[in-house]
Amino acid sequence: MQIFSFDELLADPAKAATLSPQIAQSFLIALASLHPVLLHRALEGSHNVSNQDHLLTIPEVAKRLQVSNYRAYELARSGILKSVRFGKSVRVRASAIDEYVSQHEP
Repeated sequence: MQIFSFDELLADPAKAATLSPQIAQSFLIALASLHPVLLHRALEGSHNVSNQDHLLTIPEVAKRLQVSNYRAYELARSGILKSVRFGKSVRVRASAIDEYVSQHEP
């Protein structure tokens, strides 16, 4: 069994089919640890994210809005609160919360 580098697998993804389950698992764990770092870096570069407009998790959104996590998820899911999806992860920009609050002030 041959062991490939990330570069080799990226150049020829079909090689991944020849990996042992243990090696494949190791690659997945390594990639999973890189995912949030790369995602953050990519968003900084393409959207010029400022410290005031960073992405918040749903529990952070719920805390800021003083609502339950369920209600925060519903606001994001329905589109009432603008959100960003990354697979199963949902994030909300701080500016989207400010916009939502200003639109719903009495």
